[in-house]
Amino acid sequence: MSIVTSYQQLRSEALEAIDKKRPSGKFRAVLGYSICSVSVGANDVLISLQETVKQAELDNIIIETTGCIGMCCREPLLDIYTPEGEKYTYEYVNQKMARAIIISHSMYDEPINEWLIKL
Repeated sequence: MSIVTSYQQLRSEALEAIDKKRPSGKFRAVLGYSICSVSVGANDVLISLQETVKQAELDNIIIETTGCIGMCCREPLLDIYTPEGEKYTYEYVNQKMARAIIISHSMYDEPINEWLIKL
């Protein structure tokens, strides 16, 4: 077995294991949460996300944090994953934007195009 084949098999098995642990049918909001993002307001964004989920009684979205995403100049970054697996990345997210983003996705299944990352 070649190294490439071995790697592909391990990767496939790992992805399957991850998928089995994630709840299906829910949106995921993943906030970049490292020193760079915290320094520009990620704490406030996280609190806003949590409060919005609680106040709006949204049961179809999960809030998660992750480490450095690698684009410190665009922090805070927020990834939204749809139940179908689509990914939307928002840049320069603040408290008000965070509320609007998760409501738009979880209630209307619509991204907010003007806030999506532009590479």
